[in-house]
Amino acid sequence: MRKNKGITLIALVITIIVLLILAGVSIAMLLGENGILNQAQKAKVETRGATVEEECNLWKMNQKMDAEATEGTAQTLQELLDSLEKRNLITAEERATIETTKKITIGERTINFYKEEEQAKVGVKVTGGNKPYTNKGTAIIPEGFTIVPGCEDVSEGLVISDNEKDTEEAGKPQIAEGNQFVWVPVENFNEFKRELGYYNGALQSGEFVSDAMSNGKYYEPKGDGDIVDAEGTTTEKEAQDMYKSVKENKGFYIGRYESGTTDTNTSNTGIREKMVCKKGATIYNNIKWGTSMSNETGGAVEVSRGFATQENYTSVKSTLCYGVQWDAAIRWMKDIKNPNAVVEDVSKKYYIIDSTKMGWYKDNHSEGNPTLTTGIDIEPGENNKSNKVKNIYDMAGNVREWTMEANGTDKRVSRGGYYFNDAGGGLPASYREYIIPSYLEISFGFRTALYLNVE
Repeated sequence: MRKNKGITLIALVITIIVLLILAGVSIAMLLGENGILNQAQKAKVETRGATVEEECNLWKMNQKMDAEATEGTAQTLQELLDSLEKRNLITAEERATIETTKKITIGERTINFYKEEEQAKVGVKVTGGNKPYTNKGTAIIPEGFTIVPGCEDVSEGLVISDNEKDTEEAGKPQIAEGNQFVWVPVENFNEFKRELGYYNGALQSGEFVSDAMSNGKYYEPKGDGDIVDAEGTTTEKEAQDMYKSVKENKGFYIGRYESGTTDTNTSNTGIREKMVCKKGATIYNNIKWGTSMSNETGGAVEVSRGFATQENYTSVKSTLCYGVQWDAAIRWMKDIKNPNAVVEDVSKKYYIIDSTKMGWYKDNHSEGNPTLTTGIDIEPGENNKSNKVKNIYDMAGNVREWTMEANGTDKRVSRGGYYFNDAGGGLPASYREYIIPSYLEISFGFRTALYLNVE
């Protein structure tokens, strides 16, 4: 008897399932996020970026050599861009960006088209647009500002001033007449995020870092630097621009001092005659965050936002320091050791964990300025040189500082320790707490930040 040869129904089903699985795997490998096509596209972009960067560096080198030669033969920027665009290495839109900002981002590369002579110089006011400066790191110096001589090391805290007379050169009289700010580098934008602070030598609990920055809705940078959500158009636009600026420029400026005021009546409360960010100014305390969670007027937010306009700055915007900016500064300071730390664990003897004697606290009142009976330092930057870390004063101690960050739907976040409550071992520079935004008291002040304008 002849037997029929063929495939059983079960075997057929199994075969189809296997083929479907293989097809799915193949499609994922081809089209998935990390698939062959996407990886090929990324490789293409990175190759293009590397080529443009190489040609840009060659152009800058030729420009430098040309400046030292008798006759100039190097390409102009326009000729370079003509060549790059003709070979499809840059688009017309990218060319326009370069012509406007002198830089471009391709893939993960930010390529600067500044010529050597366009670098900012120490002690010389920047004119004709923002300019880069390189010294143990790179910073972008805003138009109208000057790098303070003696404070030009980016890794240690580059200081800019709106008064070109300011100087801290060794062996010379110090001049500090202008508003001063310190560049905080953010080399890796993926690390530009909020994180837990410390309390009594231990990390604070997760409840202290909310997803919120404003009225219960949160601002978090996505891969493209956009903001997920916000409740007010002013704050939403400000946050978007700030994140974009930090990503493009790889940093921002934070007030060298806690915000001060020209109003010398320390008993006054609320908004006063003029804000400054100067050494020796009366501290701007006794101020609330704002009228409510959704009303950002009448307090530190309004004053900070108005500062750039008040000073006629055209190259930067001013804001109340965001929590994410504070954390970026703290992250930058993480390797600063504190030999005065009271913790027994050697691994915790760091400024951001224990700020003992590196801030204006009760336990070192007499070591700063014993004539100050209130405990509040009315002259920022004057009390004790140890209160300066990365050229920024009083992030630990003195007054607690309002930030744009919120916790939940009814509280705003303040940062750093303060004089009245505890020593630096309890409330260090990274400390975070929250309270209703309309709260007003002598121990509350604020710090203003600057970010470079974005298109």
